Amino acid sequence: MTLDPTNRRAVTPAGVEVAFTPLEAAVLAYLMNRPGRVCSRDELMCEALGYSVPVGSRTVDVHIAALRSKLGDAVRIRSVRGVGYRLEPAAKT
Repeated sequence: MTLDPTNRRAVTPAGVEVAFTPLEAAVLAYLMNRPGRVCSRDELMCEALGYSVPVGSRTVDVHIAALRSKLGDAVRIRSVRGVGYRLEPAAKT
C-alpha cells in the first residue's frame, strides 16, 4: 500500500483509493514507517497526533477503528493487548 500524506489518500494493493482525515493519515503514516513494530497509545498520541502530553482518552482507538473500517483487508492493524498497535501486511489468499 502507498500513502500520499499531502492529499491524505492511500492506494491499496488492489488499486483502490482510500481517503483519510488528517489525523487518520497521521496515525497510518506513523505505523507504516514502523512496520511490525508495536507502537503504544501514548507514542501515537504524542508522535503521530502531536499531543505534547498523552491524555487519558480513547482517541487513538477511535482513529484505529476508522482506519480498519476504511482499509478492510488491505492491511492489518493488530492490537497488542496492554501495549498498543502494530501494522502487519494482510494475509495473502
